[in-house]
Amino acid sequence: MILYRCRSETNSINTEENDVVYKRYNDDKRLITDKDKLQLTNETEVIIYREDAFHEDVVVDLQGHEGQFEELKAQILFAAANLCQMDCIAQEYDTDAQFADHYEVAYIRLDAPDTIRMTYFGVCENTEFDVVFLRTDKGLVLKSFGAV
Repeated sequence: MILYRCRSETNSINTEENDVVYKRYNDDKRLITDKDKLQLTNETEVIIYREDAFHEDVVVDLQGHEGQFEELKAQILFAAANLCQMDCIAQEYDTDAQFADHYEVAYIRLDAPDTIRMTYFGVCENTEFDVVFLRTDKGLVLKSFGAV
């Protein structure tokens, strides 16, 4: 179980093993954490991070649950508010110093009220994998990391 926190104010931090973890998806101007600004786009997606020079939009995919958009806003906002932290945990778990250069978050699914699934796409190669988190009373816990 990983209870790592990414709280540095800089763009990167050193972990205990001196691996660098890059803080991505933390630009407050691009991160959508106001429930009144959440919008359903493409019929099933909610943008929670607007693209920047380095990353595409990050969306929460509500496919099959788009009728519950209003009820899911609190979960969507939680995923948005913790996007950077979850990405930092994934980088630390993988231990590849090039993780931030090779992979980016493509979309997020809310599998259950306490489960967030982040799907990463490869930037340099055609690959994708899921990183799944459980939301507990103690914070986020990494549940699984692996291929789709």
